[in-house]
Amino acid sequence: MQIGSKKYWPYLFLLVASIPLFFLNIHNGHSGGGDDYAQYIKEAQNIANGLPYYHSNYVFNPWNNCYSPPQYPPGFPLLLAPVVKIWGIDILPMCYFNTILAVGLMLCFFTYFKKYIGAVAAICMAVLITYSGCMIDIKQSVLSDLPSLLFVMLYLISRQANTFSWPRILFLVVMATMAILIRTQSILLIVAEALYYCISLVKEWRKQKHFPAKLLRSLPSVYIVAGTMVLTVFLVRVVFAAPKSAAGFYIDFLGITLQKGLLTIVRDNSSFLLASITNFFHYETDNSIRTAMVTIMENFGLVFCVIGFIISVTKRLAFDDMFFVLVCGLVLYYPIHDLRYFFPVIAIVFYYCYKALQRVLPAITRVRPKYIGIGLTVIYLLAGGRYLRSTANPVTGYVPSPADRHAFSYISDHVSDTDIILCARPRLLTLYTGKRCMIHAWQYPMDVNKKVFDSLHVKYLLLVTGFVDDYYHTYLNQFQHPVDSTQIAPGYVLYSLR
Repeated sequence: MQIGSKKYWPYLFLLVASIPLFFLNIHNGHSGGGDDYAQYIKEAQNIANGLPYYHSNYVFNPWNNCYSPPQYPPGFPLLLAPVVKIWGIDILPMCYFNTILAVGLMLCFFTYFKKYIGAVAAICMAVLITYSGCMIDIKQSVLSDLPSLLFVMLYLISRQANTFSWPRILFLVVMATMAILIRTQSILLIVAEALYYCISLVKEWRKQKHFPAKLLRSLPSVYIVAGTMVLTVFLVRVVFAAPKSAAGFYIDFLGITLQKGLLTIVRDNSSFLLASITNFFHYETDNSIRTAMVTIMENFGLVFCVIGFIISVTKRLAFDDMFFVLVCGLVLYYPIHDLRYFFPVIAIVFYYCYKALQRVLPAITRVRPKYIGIGLTVIYLLAGGRYLRSTANPVTGYVPSPADRHAFSYISDHVSDTDIILCARPRLLTLYTGKRCMIHAWQYPMDVNKKVFDSLHVKYLLLVTGFVDDYYHTYLNQFQHPVDSTQIAPGYVLYSLR
């Protein structure tokens, strides 16, 4: 490879442009409590130590079908395991690991866009996405969204081909399987392949006036779907088999949503879907000028995304369009309003915006598109300047604080390994103490919870300032008076229930 080759200079430029990522949102503690992080880290710790990945003293409460499944998929813990093996449960190396993933994503974004647009425009798009507020924000979290997005992007890039050799099909199967093992939502890639396969058959059927039997086995989609399903089932049922399936948890969780009625669900979530698109262009701002710039970006991003989508699907319905529609359908149905569920299509959203601008700009200006792209990138980064600078500064109040560590140490020394602790963050407490911990089922009356706790002989209830509501206080006052209580650290009170 020649360093000066035009083929590789964009990648070298992007690697240099990625250097600031190693100084943005780099922390040495969990943000926002870190209970989700804890389950991933615990599973990574198990894999690193040669234990079954699902092994944990987190006591799953089957009555609570909203809090957390018995275990998360093993894909992300598998990737995180080498980091945990070397540095333990130190969050700082995990932030750097996420940053490396972000660099890989920047290169993937460029490769994806380069298939459709020029190198300069593709560079601008890759930088815009990677340094967007939502991407910088998620980079500090030990969550599965970045690695899932990375494998989705690798899949979409490899899917951009006119011919499919067996090595390419095998690569697509592996990428899809890894994406699914990291986030189950990625199974929409395979659903999109199945839809693409069916639509292709119908189109050819209508064209030939008879059923195209030869096409049944000639389309690569059939091999991708079959291969991915076989490999995924093998890994889930054999390599990463767990005694408790998480499928029941998700079925119950999503089943509750259907009680509202499908039309009501879609109506309620429509505004969130639109907000998800605008949030891809959002920055936290500190003055009216930047706020105006960001607001314009958000609104134009939404409008151009819709226009670009219409342009794309009216021309021809491609695989990426099907995947985008399926992810939108998930967001319209899913009961949790979290931008992370829309992340898999972030590159497709920006591509739609480009398609719309490609139609609009020639009618209003003669400035070359690449200069407009550079200008928009600079304006966008200037609008987010205050936010980006703020993420380069240390943030206090993260877990584990000295008070947290003192409480963890006390529990490790004074609570038996067989006793169960009821608390608001059981997975985090289990990670740092190794004790058996569970959460209550807020969906049920307190007398039902008491029967569950009594059946399990729950011995302790831990109250942590800032992470509990009146539920626990009411429970202690009206349903189960504690035997005694101990303030084990500032903000931590441990109640003995029996």
